[in-house]
Amino acid sequence: MMKSLSILKKILYFLNICVVAGLIASYLAGYISPDKFWLLAFFGLAYPVFLILNLAFVFLWLITWKRFIFVSLITILAGFTNLRAIYPFRFTHPKPSTYETIKIVSFNVHSLYGNQRADSKQATKSKVTEFLARQHADIVCVQEFFATGEDFSKTLTKFANSIHHDFNAFKNYQDFTNKRKINAIATFSRFPIVNFGYLRLPGHSLYAIFSDIVMDRDTIRVYNLHLESIRFGNQDYTFYSHLTEPDVEESTPIKEGSKRMLWKLRKAFILRSTQVNILKEHIAACRYPVILSGDFNDTPSSYTYHQLTSKLTDSFIESGDGLFESTYAGKFPSFRIDYILHSEKFKSVSYRTFDVDLSDHYPITTTLVKIP
Repeated sequence: MMKSLSILKKILYFLNICVVAGLIASYLAGYISPDKFWLLAFFGLAYPVFLILNLAFVFLWLITWKRFIFVSLITILAGFTNLRAIYPFRFTHPKPSTYETIKIVSFNVHSLYGNQRADSKQATKSKVTEFLARQHADIVCVQEFFATGEDFSKTLTKFANSIHHDFNAFKNYQDFTNKRKINAIATFSRFPIVNFGYLRLPGHSLYAIFSDIVMDRDTIRVYNLHLESIRFGNQDYTFYSHLTEPDVEESTPIKEGSKRMLWKLRKAFILRSTQVNILKEHIAACRYPVILSGDFNDTPSSYTYHQLTSKLTDSFIESGDGLFESTYAGKFPSFRIDYILHSEKFKSVSYRTFDVDLSDHYPITTTLVKIP
């Protein structure tokens, strides 16, 4: 009996060391670029799993009064920045300010039609417009803005008027000769947009636009992002459903389906790291206060997030609430992949994620105070 208990302890110690190593690897994923060591990015993706497993060992050793408790406990606390990104620890809540405020909304509208049937597309588009109009935001950043049927300038003007904005800037993901089609990242503003630009990797889609906006004689720069997506297709979603729901029929062998999905994840990790490295340099060269928002397609434990928050503040951490907050409503499990970040010239006094069924993403909003 004693021998069996001794073997069980050794197995538990070994498993504990393994999950601690996994947690440490998930921390490293935020600092080592996937184009140098892409396997680490998968550990970053699995950070919540390793966190929960280490917490389980903490409770186990707490019950049995084993000193081994400190192995997992210290490792968890060492990743405090990762912890704050999934639950914003604060002892006081932000207070309303008498200074000038700026309200920002960011929303990947999923082609303006969400996951709705073809016969309800127009209704979904109207609901998105109505939702944005109700927010009375100063700046609205939209990803996957899609429309066809009339000249793009008329479409943008109508949409801007519907949400009570006078100014807009947009750029298609790919260049179209058809002027009656939009598939773009678009920024709408109540204040004048005096300069505009975009970022794109050669041979790939657009991934960011930036707009210089004049507010009461001060200029700020707003980056609107849609970083590289994983580009899973129907075949991948069906294969994933088969893994999570055995009743779903699937003809793709597990090895083939898994290999295809891992290859797509790897490609997206590496492309995003390149996009982010260029974006960081672009932001560093900007002489204006910066607001950066959009769909990062990456979690708070990723290289993408850690690089962009090295100089910018996450408004969710400053004024948000909730544990394991999610901004993605699709089939795959995720946490926050949509963000609003800002430079030190601002402070976030409120943050919210809206649980609305209008897209495969949830819209997010924050109110920023401009620090004099």
